[in-house]
Amino acid sequence: MADRAKTRRHPGKPAPTRRPATPAPAAMVVSPGDLWPFAALGVLGAWTIVVPYLGRAIGIVVNVVSKVEIVDHVVPGSIVAAIGTYLAVAAYRGAPPKLSRPFAGGMCFLAGFWVLATHVSLVAQAVQGKEAWGSALWHAWTSVPIIGLSLWIVLKDG
Repeated sequence: MADRAKTRRHPGKPAPTRRPATPAPAAMVVSPGDLWPFAALGVLGAWTIVVPYLGRAIGIVVNVVSKVEIVDHVVPGSIVAAIGTYLAVAAYRGAPPKLSRPFAGGMCFLAGFWVLATHVSLVAQAVQGKEAWGSALWHAWTSVPIIGLSLWIVLKDG
């Protein structure tokens, strides 16, 4: 009976056609120009999350409540890491992402700008001598490459 169901055709409907097999993702050619900016955003996002906690471990300390570090580093870093990784995986697979690249770049730009904006006062304290320059720059530097790279993605793909 199972064999009969396989061979039965409905009148008036054409026989189903087979789709050609698509190559495996590893066999697809990926342009390094498409992959590296997104992978870099993923790495920079992860680094943004780690910066305050690694700084504490190596002695680069800023006198800030840990809740503030979550808002200033973990949330925007998670956004950048997630979007960058998603776009890098999509580029590696050769599949168009469901998230548009200009929109994703814009979200990363805003997250990077958030990190920069929340650290302006820290850099100002370093200028006044109230905070160590090493601590201020350690906490704020990841925002600059995120802003630059995400703006480049928006302008390139937009």
